[in-house]
Amino acid sequence: MSLRWYVIRRILWTVFAAYLVLSGGFFVFAYSPDPNEVLVQFGSAYGAAMEGENVTKAQQEALQAYRSARNYDEPVFERYVDWMIGYATLNWGYSFARGKPVIDLLAETLPVTAVYLLPAILLSTLGGIAIGLYAAIHRGGIADYIGTSFAYAGLGLPIFFLGEAAIVIAIQELGWYTSLWDSRYGLWSTQNLSALVLPGLVMTANLLAVQVRYARSETMEYVPEEFVKTLRASGASTRDVARHVLRNAAMPLVSVFFTETLTVLFVSIYVLEVVFGLPGVGSLFYEAIFDRDIGVILASIFLPVMVGLVGNLIQDVGYTALDPRVEYGED
Repeated sequence: MSLRWYVIRRILWTVFAAYLVLSGGFFVFAYSPDPNEVLVQFGSAYGAAMEGENVTKAQQEALQAYRSARNYDEPVFERYVDWMIGYATLNWGYSFARGKPVIDLLAETLPVTAVYLLPAILLSTLGGIAIGLYAAIHRGGIADYIGTSFAYAGLGLPIFFLGEAAIVIAIQELGWYTSLWDSRYGLWSTQNLSALVLPGLVMTANLLAVQVRYARSETMEYVPEEFVKTLRASGASTRDVARHVLRNAAMPLVSVFFTETLTVLFVSIYVLEVVFGLPGVGSLFYEAIFDRDIGVILASIFLPVMVGLVGNLIQDVGYTALDPRVEYGED
């Protein structure tokens, strides 16, 4: 099987998996009671009682209007078709709690998250691989003990603790960090960009611990190999040894990046943005749970799944690019 057809097959599989996720989400949503209906009935009953109107009639009218606005009164098949077309055309529903389409809310919040998250991913990946590789080559040395201790400490400390500790130390003790997010200004203002520096550093430290641990463990498997012994016996520098070890460990490191990093990432975003009060996508999803904002909640489920599916696709294609010995027909 050629590389082209392999990539096409993986793309089709990703699309099919996304279709299954969307279909499963629809049927769970369609056949589960909406908790907001109770609130609508309660609110309408209270209002009718205050006005001296018929409570039962007011409840029925309010509930009917609520269900009609969300197309609950349409046949399930029509709703399913609309659901699939809507997600395929980036029409992810409407947030009645915020009065905006869900896709517009994502367009507003995703840039805030991306500004501090993308540099954190880049720095933690490059730094983690470099530190983990150096620690593996110098196993048992001071660098190895320092790198290992940092990795286990970073993995053991919850990110909300790191965030709170960073705020206390940087703001209250040292006075280095005085900028907090101000909703009066835009994302690209000096005030709000500086407010993203400390969250970015905390996220970098959290992801760096993951990268150091797995980079060390994956590269250490190749350190005792014969080609490393041959390189050292021939007088090769540490840099040359590291380059050859990294080349052989590239495939498992790619796997680690998409499995472990993405898993830690989505949990950390929720916590970090709540701690620092950032209006990013993590805060949006967190607040949607308390608001019972179904449209945003469903998007919060679908978005990580799509990132995982696309990440898995990139990982599979990357395997074939990094190691030509991988057969295209194998899964």
